[in-house]
Amino acid sequence: MKRYRVLWMVALLGILILPGCSQRIVEGIGIKTAAPIAEDDIEVVEAAENGTGQDLDGQIDTGDWIMAKSAVQLPILMYHSISEGNGLRVPIEEFRAQMVWLRENGYYTLSPEEAFLVLTENRMPSEKCVWLTFDDGYTDNYTEAFPILKENDMKATVFMIGKSIDKGHHLTENQMVEMSRNGISIESHTINHLELNRMTAVQQEAEMVQSKELFDRMLDQDTTVLSYPVGRYNEESLALSEEAGYKMAVTTEPGGASREQGMQALHRVRISPGLSVDGFASLVENASNH
Repeated sequence: MKRYRVLWMVALLGILILPGCSQRIVEGIGIKTAAPIAEDDIEVVEAAENGTGQDLDGQIDTGDWIMAKSAVQLPILMYHSISEGNGLRVPIEEFRAQMVWLRENGYYTLSPEEAFLVLTENRMPSEKCVWLTFDDGYTDNYTEAFPILKENDMKATVFMIGKSIDKGHHLTENQMVEMSRNGISIESHTINHLELNRMTAVQQEAEMVQSKELFDRMLDQDTTVLSYPVGRYNEESLALSEEAGYKMAVTTEPGGASREQGMQALHRVRISPGLSVDGFASLVENASNH
């Protein structure tokens, strides 16, 4: 009888402990990073999402892809919050109109895996391609952007901040899992969203490696893309990003992305509020010459 009582107590303890496992993954990260660096000019907004759980070397059917006539210059569109209030927030109706324009004009939205092949092999699934990205992982990426993306049968990538998971105005673990199962890739925006160019090599490495390990475990994927927080990086960042296992990294440098920029320093097209549909179209078309 005593033996059965012990087994029952162990089982009960397991039930109480398991729900906290995912939370401890988040709470246990960032331990190598030294004293926090002040985020003087970093403005926090509201929401984002993830991807396919597929390795960049995974199987993609490229049988119908076309060879580009010249070096590909790919528009990687950069969004943050789908809301109103400041220069990082694109109102939902503007975002909806932009997605409709992309669909009606024959643009194919890429996954990270597909974007990697487009840039490295100069082949494309369509004559018109675009890579949609969202920085910071705000909640409205799930509540506002996600439904519009699904309506238009579009893929996108959310760069999530590790320490912001389940925190106010940011994505929850459950939301990220749902998104990642429905065409939205969740990739790395580091653990603490600090300016990498103000950190030591050891600190930078911790931010990159721990973030990758977190999303690999949480989403059962190979996290292979990094977005530099606030667009700040240096030569060390480029090398450390690749060493950490990221096959691509995106910046806030303006313009279309090309392989000649380096796969760890890809440019993006910032989408700001107040753009007319014609203005949006001009940005996309000018960034996609090839």
